[in-house]
Amino acid sequence: MAYSSDEEAIEIWKAKWRGEGVQSLVLRYKKSPFRFYEIWTEAKNPGTRLIAFEQFKHEAPHLALHVDTSPHTPKRKVIVPPPGDSSPQLDMFP
Repeated sequence: MAYSSDEEAIEIWKAKWRGEGVQSLVLRYKKSPFRFYEIWTEAKNPGTRLIAFEQFKHEAPHLALHVDTSPHTPKRKVIVPPPGDSSPQLDMFP
């Protein structure tokens, strides 16, 4: 699956701010949802967020006042126990 061009990334940023869901973007661009999160975390296509926001302010000034333009930050955290640390639940079994 190919990565997005900068032009696509700008359109994807603007779609996010318009409130379009990930599934509708998947159908439109025929890409994995992970590709959109790579753009939104700025792991790919860095700098497109600022360009997209400048365009978005002119295209939808009423929405631009109320959107969060910060990069996406994952909400889930995977907690990994330290090595050698056994689970207390395992002590319940003989």
